[in-house]
Amino acid sequence: MSMPGGYMGKVLFVDLTSNAYEERALTEDIYREFIGGYGLGVRVLYERMKAGVDPLGPQNILGFVAGTLTGTKCHGAGRFNVVAKSPLTNGWGDSSCGGNFGPVLKSTGYDGVFITGRAKKPVYLWITDGAVEIRDAGHLWGKDSSEAEDIIKREVDSGAAVALIGQAGENLSKIAAIMHDYGRAAGRSGLGAVMGSKLLKAVAVKGGRQVPVADEYAYRAVLARMGEDIKTRTRLANNIGKLGTVGIYLKNITIQDAPIQNWKGIAEEVYPLEKASNLGGDVYLQYMKRKYACAQCAIVCGAILEMKEADGKTYLTHRPEYETVAAFGSMCLVDDPETVIKVNELCNRCGFDTISAGATVAFAMECYEKGLITEKDTDGLSLEWGNKDAVIPLIEMMRDRKGIGALLADGVKAAAEKIGQAAEEFAIHVGGQELGMHDPRCWPGFGYGYVLDPTPGRHTTGGVGFIEHGWSDKELAQFGLDDLGSKKYDYNSKGKPLAILNKWFQFFNSAGMCLFTKFGYNHYPLLEAFQAVTGWKDFDLEEALVAGERINTLRHCFNLREGLEPQTFRLPPRAQGIPPLKAGPTAGVTIDIETVRRSYYQEMEWDLTTGLPSPRKLETLNLAGLVSDLKSYRGVN
Repeated sequence: MSMPGGYMGKVLFVDLTSNAYEERALTEDIYREFIGGYGLGVRVLYERMKAGVDPLGPQNILGFVAGTLTGTKCHGAGRFNVVAKSPLTNGWGDSSCGGNFGPVLKSTGYDGVFITGRAKKPVYLWITDGAVEIRDAGHLWGKDSSEAEDIIKREVDSGAAVALIGQAGENLSKIAAIMHDYGRAAGRSGLGAVMGSKLLKAVAVKGGRQVPVADEYAYRAVLARMGEDIKTRTRLANNIGKLGTVGIYLKNITIQDAPIQNWKGIAEEVYPLEKASNLGGDVYLQYMKRKYACAQCAIVCGAILEMKEADGKTYLTHRPEYETVAAFGSMCLVDDPETVIKVNELCNRCGFDTISAGATVAFAMECYEKGLITEKDTDGLSLEWGNKDAVIPLIEMMRDRKGIGALLADGVKAAAEKIGQAAEEFAIHVGGQELGMHDPRCWPGFGYGYVLDPTPGRHTTGGVGFIEHGWSDKELAQFGLDDLGSKKYDYNSKGKPLAILNKWFQFFNSAGMCLFTKFGYNHYPLLEAFQAVTGWKDFDLEEALVAGERINTLRHCFNLREGLEPQTFRLPPRAQGIPPLKAGPTAGVTIDIETVRRSYYQEMEWDLTTGLPSPRKLETLNLAGLVSDLKSYRGVN
């Protein structure tokens, strides 16, 4: 039977312990049910990995998986996912990344590569058309990600795409990222530590195969529609195209969306607009050397900046994203742009998730304020709020696990457990993962994602928060979701729209799509593109939502099998508004997550006490056989 378009038809399994690899063909049913990206990733990991494995042990499986539309000409479909059991949450871990690694991976003939075992010494993978090499990386170990990427490209091919770790991943920091293209990051879930635990420095890929398209005529028609839509793209797309994501920073400060002073501060009192303006989007234009785009993107939100060192030498670096600027800016009360640019470059090179790293610095500053950390602990480094001179040295200590950095290198949850109970009150995380830089007191929808997604603390999941902004989702017009913004504090009406949006986002993400494409086009014809590329003409919105629900439910079941209790995850009191802020745009707001959780679990048919999906739901989603071991792990008769 011929394979559908959009897929290469096989994945690669590499065992670093035995230095062996094998290809496995996948059936059309698996592709159609799990789409690609982390959907395909969770299908492979759940089946092939036992519960209870050490996230930093050889039995954990690390996967790099491309989306269905990745590698085609569909605009904005250039992303790939990294998947594994997360050392940060001890549950399901996935992270999304742009750049060009995803399309190049598919050009080697594989939809994904899954890596087990642990090498005897540092290695990197070199994957080309039908050939796999496990190469020595001893000369790369200890080098930062940019240095190592340069060396690898000289050794294999200048056109190779490389995903790799820096020193943070080598040192098994649980907030370590996997880097690509000198500044693109698969940042969340601590998957850089998984890579480091396997002594795997990098995965380099280059091939010459084309992603097949089933219906070229329909495909060209869809691309033409996309091209016309690009000409009249939304204001969001224009703003991000000019200033990058940091273009939203000042607005988010004004409305108290960006968290202030480790989530406790009020912008107008401790971080007024005159300070925040020093980090606004226009500020970075003075440093801009050129703009760039990820693969298959017409929005072009990236930029390369040219910076000067103290000795007058110049270097090129990526413009920091909004999440990075908020994490090291408003969270720490820092307002110096060059400090934020430099710490962004440092995190890119050593491989830190900038959300978690910035949140950890803010947490350390509050510990210092409260006397739980002193200058004796920091080797004389003053961690006063707003001290720009402390940020880079602290990140360097975290990178090297030296001094106070050893305490902080695994994020706020681990640090607070070591410091003691008083610190746990202001260690802001859900399930071990630091929250994205969007305040639920401003947009409750982000809070639902932080608590209810199988990868907690994530701002790019769920979807209600984006619709609350007033953005529309025309693919889902029949469900009447556009009024969510006017009802953002109405918690009784959220279960059903949240379920619909979660299902859609799982399909959207697994197809390889960039979030900005979703809201940057007046109408992105995703289903039409998916049908044309795959040839599945009968694949409609209903099937897309079922596939998304299947993916989301299996990610949830992965957590349940690991012994987690996601039904008990809670927002930290500060982020929930307990007690509420006394001033500012969100004064008096307390979020009611539990009402939303109850109605959402009812829509998903998940038991509120055990977290288990109903037997009927598992049968409907064709998951009953795959998760038949779940009850034994959960102690359910």
